[in-house]
Amino acid sequence: MARTRIGVDVGSTAVRVAEVASGDVPVIVRAAQVPLPPGVVEAGEVRQPEAVAEALRELWSKSGVKSKQVHLGVGNQRVVVRELALPWLPEKELRDTLGFQVQEFIPMAADEAVLDFDPLGEMDQGGRRMVRILLVAAHKPMVHALVEAALAAKLDPQGIDLTPFAVTRAVGTEDAGLDLDSIGDEAIVDIGAQVTSICVHDRGVTRFVRMLPSGGRDITLALASGLGVDEDVAERLKRGERFTGIAHAGPAVESPADGAAAGRLPAPADGLPTDTLSSDTMPTDTVEAPRGVPGGLSDPAEVRALALTRAGSFVDEVRSSLEFYTAQMADAQIGRVLVVGGGSRLDGLLELLQERLPVPVDRGRLFERAKSEIELSAEASAEAEAVLSVAVGLAIPARGPV
Repeated sequence: MARTRIGVDVGSTAVRVAEVASGDVPVIVRAAQVPLPPGVVEAGEVRQPEAVAEALRELWSKSGVKSKQVHLGVGNQRVVVRELALPWLPEKELRDTLGFQVQEFIPMAADEAVLDFDPLGEMDQGGRRMVRILLVAAHKPMVHALVEAALAAKLDPQGIDLTPFAVTRAVGTEDAGLDLDSIGDEAIVDIGAQVTSICVHDRGVTRFVRMLPSGGRDITLALASGLGVDEDVAERLKRGERFTGIAHAGPAVESPADGAAAGRLPAPADGLPTDTLSSDTMPTDTVEAPRGVPGGLSDPAEVRALALTRAGSFVDEVRSSLEFYTAQMADAQIGRVLVVGGGSRLDGLLELLQERLPVPVDRGRLFERAKSEIELSAEASAEAEAVLSVAVGLAIPARGPV
């Protein structure tokens, strides 16, 4: 078998691992996830490294992955991505002086940032030789917390990549699969629980990245407030579960950011091993509410309407980000949008995006880009395709320097 690489995705609600064999068509050999307690990772940042390490140790014990050499990803508002034009220098000199040259373009001190760049090509500017780069600046303490968790789990980090880059490698359309007559770049929207990334690329070359501090949990909170229920009940309603009684939380109050429930993943479906991904679709049979408070049957139409009302604001944020990209980049145009992530599974969201965005919208087809050797039910496979893009992409080598 071809040599494999291991990608590890530390998300707000779960840690996920994917072992991928390299080749013309990547092969997903193993994949697994373990849920994280609320507050351990907040807004994409590791708050409790030891708790993450414990989850990673459990993940390794259940997944069957043997190698400890891993590729990690970061993606939150502590990461800045900018396309810049700088005076040309040999690459080594450019890297050595990067902090001095880019300080004015990043909202953090250069000595507090992990800096890297991807060369995009050269250009002439008023007779001066320039180089275009895609700069990535990540807050150093945030990166160190992630690495600390991996090391505490006895893992050996081989590199850290930006998660939107990984998702693009996993589901993005490159030259081989692109209709060359089509017009416009491809935008990939990865909707997590608390963070959403938007990555625009042209045949695998990244042009624009934006991180939004919102995701599926915002919809859960809107449901909890609108229905007057606890957040965990709202999360289960969002996923399709129906109750014969609703556990009311009393008057809706704003939940604190620290320690708030973060849409924990359901337990694996019956018949699924615990080392595989559980189905995102909860049972449709009605069950007693968690606290047994009498109430009427939850109305699916009401739940869906409330969820999509909040989702409408989220879609407007996505649309504004794409409009900003096309306004800032000369001759830029979006050709289509792909959607991945656990939050993309919300009933009606894809249709809402298609209604409000003036370009075709589709789900990211991970299992069309990579062959999967994981045995899953149809429902579990649909969830895996939505949530595994980051881990799989981290395990796929980048085409060039990042």
